[in-house]
Amino acid sequence: MIDQLRQVHEPLRADIEVLQNALQLLSDETADLTRIPEMIDNLTIADFVWQLRVNCDFYCNTLTLHHTIEDQRMFPVMTKNFPELTPAVERLQAEHKLVGEIVSEAKRATLALSTESSTVSRAHSAIAELADHMQSHLDFEEATLFPYFRKMDRDWHYG
Repeated sequence: MIDQLRQVHEPLRADIEVLQNALQLLSDETADLTRIPEMIDNLTIADFVWQLRVNCDFYCNTLTLHHTIEDQRMFPVMTKNFPELTPAVERLQAEHKLVGEIVSEAKRATLALSTESSTVSRAHSAIAELADHMQSHLDFEEATLFPYFRKMDRDWHYG
């Protein structure tokens, strides 16, 4: 956890300094403004590997939150209103557990991502496995639940 935070904190420290210096330069009416694009190019957030790490982590966190909401909020409402959905919901919940394990590996792999080929290969494999599972999971969930959503007289959020 410490290493993960440092991987995020160090670039944040460096980038805020670059931003501060670029804005200071911009505020100086006599400064050479042609230096600013070079300063911006050196921002960590401009680095594609850093962007991939952050965006993959964000995606994994969002997916985990989405599945938590479905498991704790949506599925109980759906099975209460449509008991015949219970086997499908149980399958979806089991898939959520499996996807959770895959997400954990994807997070580990993508947070370790660098330009080194072994880290790229590991991250690519983890994301490819997640993508494979997600496509079939989403297809099944939509095919199963959408017809029941259409039968509801109110949004599932309201029970």
